[in-house]
Amino acid sequence: FQMPPAQVTTITVKPATIPISYEYVGQTTGSKEVEVRARVTGILEQKLFQEGAPVKQGQRLFVIDPKPLQAQAAQAQAELVRTQAQKAQADREAARLKPLAERKAIGQKEADDAQSNAELAAAAVRSAEAKLREVDLNLGYTNVVAPITGLSSRAPKSEGSLVTANDTLLTTIWQVHPIWVPFSIPENEQLGLQKEVAAGRLTLPKDNAFDVTIRLTDG
Repeated sequence: FQMPPAQVTTITVKPATIPISYEYVGQTTGSKEVEVRARVTGILEQKLFQEGAPVKQGQRLFVIDPKPLQAQAAQAQAELVRTQAQKAQADREAARLKPLAERKAIGQKEADDAQSNAELAAAAVRSAEAKLREVDLNLGYTNVVAPITGLSSRAPKSEGSLVTANDTLLTTIWQVHPIWVPFSIPENEQLGLQKEVAAGRLTLPKDNAFDVTIRLTDG
């Protein structure tokens, strides 16, 4: 008895392009990281946010004791008033002597000296105004605000600590919209991919337009 020939299925094999996926471990990180530092020296008086909580741009985070700078501001304001009074007096004196000098009632040097005193008084006013602006600016820095919207970090300095201008780190804020996910490809695998590309068995997308999917640890 002879068995019938076995039934077989034939297919035609031909090359085709199929997608290949690779998996790497990444770590999320904010797209922007900003260090919030003290801009004036003083005692840290208040912390007004919860560490690790979201904060909004412009939100007050810390208060540095403003009383020493408030005293400096009052002193600078008084100095400005004094120089303004001196300028007004010097201007009046210069205005009084100028026509007298023109009529030769007094010497020209006396009128010139009065004009010089008026100019010096005007310069003193400008200097006092600049000092007051500087003190007011520093006084504003006693309210430490969030420069960006994002997630806050821990605050290493507690209330009552001395903070130093442009040095003491108060906290860090990470911008999480958008967010980055950096990852790295092992060198040996990268070399293997280059060999496959050189052999023509692997084609990379044009302009490195890879399709990327992020999967969290819970799947």
